[in-house]
Amino acid sequence: MRFGLQVNPYFPGPTGNPWDSVASVARAVDESAFDSLWLYDHFLYEGGYSGHPIPEPVMECFTMLGALAAITQRVSLGQLVLGVPYRNPAMVTKMATTLDLISHGRSILGLGAGWHRREHEAYGWGTFEEAPVRMRRLEEAIQVMLTLWTERPASFEGEFYRLDNVVENPAPIQQPHPPIMIGGSGERVTLRLVAQYAQFCNVSGDPATVERLFSILREHCDRLERPYDQITRSIYTTVILGRDEAEVATKRERLSHFIPTKGALIGTPDQLIDTFGDYARGGCQYVVFRTPDWLDVEPVQLFAERVIPALADA
Repeated sequence: MRFGLQVNPYFPGPTGNPWDSVASVARAVDESAFDSLWLYDHFLYEGGYSGHPIPEPVMECFTMLGALAAITQRVSLGQLVLGVPYRNPAMVTKMATTLDLISHGRSILGLGAGWHRREHEAYGWGTFEEAPVRMRRLEEAIQVMLTLWTERPASFEGEFYRLDNVVENPAPIQQPHPPIMIGGSGERVTLRLVAQYAQFCNVSGDPATVERLFSILREHCDRLERPYDQITRSIYTTVILGRDEAEVATKRERLSHFIPTKGALIGTPDQLIDTFGDYARGGCQYVVFRTPDWLDVEPVQLFAERVIPALADA
């Protein structure tokens, strides 16, 4: 089992500049046993959301990932996940290729249909479409990206997007393209899109739920004649780690407002090892998590030192 850390919220930290805090934890992750570092793709958090109770600074993810690529050497970098309605997919392809080049082949492209109606409408990006339309838009965006990366020249005509005889240049380092992650637990559409197009899935839930979702993914793969083992099966969650029971109790209370309504995985290293073992037995190969006290760096290092090695063969 491999692990990635998602950095959020973007706390200002001691300098008052949230980038300084992200850069500091990124360097620590790069020197640790973590496999990857992830950023969310948002523009506006005004407070009152699950896990985001107060107004917080928000930075643009692709800009930050380019900067992180330049100051790290080893760790993979991705978005969990990019809101497709926010950007033209041809532009996203160029941005993803650029990130892959800056990082020397360490990028993962995370994609999703988007959910944050308030930020979409606040920034004037038009009417926020209903879920079925956004899912059609997501699939078509993926088709545009794959067309640009695999056809020379590339042309495309769809419901939402078009390409006119484009030769994408330069090519990304990872061939034929950076791995694509599709985030979401939708059984009929999202997991079908994973089976058809992606190299990563990312779902959420308790171990039993996750095991069931992976079995549905396998069914989609079988129907589409796609090898199930070509897809890395990952989950997303929130983690709060304490060295002992007393510290766990203190953090549980202090960070309670940052725990999402769907819950979090909270415990000592040994307790979290047991929990992630349950996920591994259900078919999970990869875990990406956020931890509300990442700014301290110490719990991130503790997780890397105690939890990750114990699950290396899970």
